[in-house]
This record gives sequence, C-alpha cells and structure tokens, in this order.
Amino acid sequence: MINACIIGVSGYGRIHYDLLAAEQAAGNVEIVGAAIINQDEEPEKCAHLRSIGCRIFDDYTAMLRALAGKADLCCIPTGTPMHRPMTVAALEAGMHVFVEKPAAGSIQDVRAMQEAAAKAGKHVAVGYQQMYDPTTLELKRALLKGRIGVVKGIKCRVAWPRDSSYYGRNNWAGRLRVGERWVLDSPANNAVAHDLMMMIFLAGPTEYEAAMPVAVTAELYRANDIESADTVAIRIETDTGIPLLFHATHACNRTINPLLEVRGAAGKARWSHAAATIEPASGARQQLGKLGDGPLRRHMMRTVMAMTRNAAPFYCNLEIACRQTIVINAMHQACGIHPVPCEYASLDKGIVRAFIPGIEDTIEKAFEQESLFHEIGISWSQPAGYSECSARGGLHQNVLSTFDRTHHRQKECCAE
Repeated sequence: MINACIIGVSGYGRIHYDLLAAEQAAGNVEIVGAAIINQDEEPEKCAHLRSIGCRIFDDYTAMLRALAGKADLCCIPTGTPMHRPMTVAALEAGMHVFVEKPAAGSIQDVRAMQEAAAKAGKHVAVGYQQMYDPTTLELKRALLKGRIGVVKGIKCRVAWPRDSSYYGRNNWAGRLRVGERWVLDSPANNAVAHDLMMMIFLAGPTEYEAAMPVAVTAELYRANDIESADTVAIRIETDTGIPLLFHATHACNRTINPLLEVRGAAGKARWSHAAATIEPASGARQQLGKLGDGPLRRHMMRTVMAMTRNAAPFYCNLEIACRQTIVINAMHQACGIHPVPCEYASLDKGIVRAFIPGIEDTIEKAFEQESLFHEIGISWSQPAGYSECSARGGLHQNVLSTFDRTHHRQKECCAE
C-alpha cells in the first residue's frame, strides 16, 4: 500500500485530489496527509479526507515534517513558483514526488530539484499528461524505426482563448517572476507546455530520451496587460538535428486545438490531443489509439504509483522535463516581449478578452509555411531574437528589462 500526501486540492489540485481519492477507493493508496490553506472554501473535500483518516494541515512544511518517513509519495499540483521549494522539501522528507508541469521556471531550479532527488534516492515525475499516453511511445518507436523516413522537422500550432479571469486567477499568471522566483508564464510554459514538450520528446535520439535544445530563435508578444507573453513563435535547434517550430497564442477569439506534425523524408505523422496518425508516402495510413482525458489521467497516476514502487519503465522525469524549461529560458533570453495592437471582447461579469485581430489566420499561415511571424511579413511583428541554450546556466536580469521599458505603452498599443 502506498501512503500519499497532497499539497493543495483547489484549482488544478482538484484533479490530483480526485485521482488520489479514486485510487484510495480502489484500495491502491492511502491518503495520509493534505496541506490545504483554504479549508473554509473546501468543506466537502476536508470532510471526506477526515472521514478516511487523513490528517489535514494548513502549512505544507508542517505536513512534510509530520509525515517524514511515513508518506511514500507527495503530489504537488501547485503554481510554478512553488515547484522547486515544495519538491525539494518533499524529497528531503524522504518522499517521491509528482509535481505539475512545468518542472520549474528556470533551469537552475530544475537542477536543484534533480540534485535533491539524487541525494534522497527518490524519483520525481512531472505532470505533462500527454507524455503518459501509451500512444506517445508508440509514435516515438515508429519514428525511430523510420516509418516516415528520416525526420526532417516537427511543428506545432495552437490558439486557445484566455481572458482577464485567467490572468487574474492567482498571483503568478502572466508573470515573469514572483519575488525572487522565476515563473516565465506564457502559453509555451503553461497551457500548451504539454505540446512543446511532445515536440522535444519526439525529436529525441532514443525511445526514452528527449532532444537537447541547442539554440532558440523567438518572437514574443503580448496583447494582454501582463508582464510576460501571451503569443509566441519559436524555432528550436536540437542536438539531433531536427528543427522544431512552435506557434501559440492566448490572444485570440477562435479556438484552434493543438496540432503537431512530423515531416519525414518518406511521409508524415500527425498528433493531437484526440488522435494520432502515421502516414507513410507509400503504404497504408495508420491510426493510433489515444486515451481520453479521464483514462489518460488515471493512467498517469497509476504510472506515478508504479514509479513509487520502482516498477515504472517510463515516466516523464526531470531530465526529460528540463528540456522544455531550457527552451523557455532561452526564448526569454533571446527576445523582449513586444506589445501588439489588439481589440477587446466583453464577456459576462465584467470579464474581457484581449485579442489580436486575425491572429488565427496568421498562426495557420505561419504553420503551413513553416515560418516565424516576421518572416511572412505580419505588420505588427518584430525581428526575432536568437539565443544559444544553456543546460545549466541561469537566467539574467535582462529578461525583466524589456518589461520595464514597454509595459507602460501597453494601453497605447491596444484599442480601447
């Protein structure tokens, strides 16, 4: 029996809570502790936890001290700024860790987490849920076997509308840093970080390895009144020689769900959250079965539990996850964040959505032409910046400098 604890049960923490509760009901895990700072807002969850003998704490450090040597697994479905301190504290308390994506805001934070895991002799899994779908490894094996020939490139595009409630939901959404902790929140480092991670993983040299990013060319924009970017276009060079291209925005009116396309010398493969196909230039098109959200999350949690028992052949560990963090760090080192002209849509309850007119068509065009925005002559685009990637180095103060210079011009660039 695995003894587990959890830090936070609200927001996305509800997903981890539900998964653990289901595994407890199935007799696979015992929830022995929960750190809940807003207990008055979660009376039903607290009542259920108490009914199964779970201890509830109002501070995660107190919980980890009390459960050191008693809990096998700590689930950390919290915001990016807290991933490093919470993960390190849980490891020092002798627990394996399941932490939400991204692993952390900076590569130096991820390396500190890895060092703590090595010292404790424990595992850390990161919650890029699409990485846990069996289809992911099936597709990776097909690429490595040359089903579509030598892979020439991988690209992805997505437009997911987000509004003012999204950026106001916590103290780190849309932020570059909170206090001394790096966040670097953006579509590429939060909502669609899964898809960026998938590209990096599929470009990796072996079945279980992700590619190592070598350099990034980036364009970063914001329509919303935030510190960080809500629209990105990035080109990534990798150590396997497979170029990656990624376009994503939250400053849109129309949803375009993630589509990842792998271009090979003898065919192509397509991957989305709903389906995956392998399409050789000669031969039959192969449809790969994919798990839906519910089954996928349950499979992810069971993989994490197997990891806790040292019985998981594959999970998204920190060395895989850090490759996405390296890209995020490099893109912010490469490029300032440019305000762009936008319009506003009024939604219910005073909520507004800032959107870049025509951004959906722009992203589709850039995706099809395998180009960055400035390369196809978009009027508001800026020349891209370039940065070599650092697998250990650190972020520098200049990441914040463009915010200081340009944030006050945001409303001048947006139509009221």
